Amino acid sequence: MNYRTTCPQCASVFRLGADQFEAAQGWVQCSVCGAAFDARPSLLMEDGSPLPLVAEPEPIDVLPSPEIAPPAELEATEPEPSTTEETPEAVLDAEDAAVTDMPRGIAQREVSLDLPSIILIDPDIPVPDDPGPLPQFYPAPAYPRAPDAPVYPFTPIAPAAPSPPTARIEYAAPLRDAARIPSAPRRVNPWVWSVASVLLLLVLLAQTAYFLRDTLVSRLPQTRPAFEQACAVLGCTLSLPKNLALLQIVGSDLQTETSGRLNLVLTLGNRANHAQAWPMLVLTLTDQRNRPLARRSFAPSEYLGDTQRIAAGMPPRSEQALSLPLTVRDLAPMGFDLQLTY
Repeated sequence: MNYRTTCPQCASVFRLGADQFEAAQGWVQCSVCGAAFDARPSLLMEDGSPLPLVAEPEPIDVLPSPEIAPPAELEATEPEPSTTEETPEAVLDAEDAAVTDMPRGIAQREVSLDLPSIILIDPDIPVPDDPGPLPQFYPAPAYPRAPDAPVYPFTPIAPAAPSPPTARIEYAAPLRDAARIPSAPRRVNPWVWSVASVLLLLVLLAQTAYFLRDTLVSRLPQTRPAFEQACAVLGCTLSLPKNLALLQIVGSDLQTETSGRLNLVLTLGNRANHAQAWPMLVLTLTDQRNRPLARRSFAPSEYLGDTQRIAAGMPPRSEQALSLPLTVRDLAPMGFDLQLTY
């Protein structure tokens, strides 16, 4: 036989075996929330029906005592005269047989009960007022107190909290088809969420500033001193600003020399109020119909050749004259196109 019970903490429904329930004396532990509880108040049958009621003993019907017929009915039929005369002993035997034929319950009730433990008291007997000599109590002998015995102050001991009965706790598994009511989630104070949100926002801003430091310095040059101090602490590098909108090609010319050599002469202008990184030059040679014949990009190390000048960048509000020698084979360019890029 199996039973079912409900956890009072999380309202989970479990199945219990009859042997488990009797061994644990009704105490079980929920396998969902871990609460120990008495399963007897919420105990039901396995199908959810209430426990069957214990049948009460049926009352025993008392047989009515047989009524003695009146003398008139007894005299309705006269017995035949017997030739023998009945003796007193025969009359007693007949009465004993009649008593034996009576119902057993009636015979037991007519017999006097022997109650040796009941003491009968006559209410008419006067009770004496003198109870007799009273007991005498003598004081206990006083023992001498030890002089060196330490005296400790009395410290009341707090009563221990009642503990559940020490019985074996059975871990019951929840029923498959039983609906489980989820417990109410604990609410967190609003200020905890506020502090956590601010900390997460600060961490996000710090990561963005670290990985996009070059872009931020290019767009916000006034923040460069702060980023330089931060990089000195963190051990990172900070590149020069790169803003093509503030760079300008003031003039350019492609000069033809002997034996297929060309010389590109140009002037770069920095219109920013701060130094900027040197750009890359993208040169495209075209024919007389302005169709591209060749294209190549030149890094700052190819048209400058000075590492200190490259690291310092283009000075603010300045124009720089540059010269780039070229070697062309099997080409007869008639024009060119020059672009700046990073």
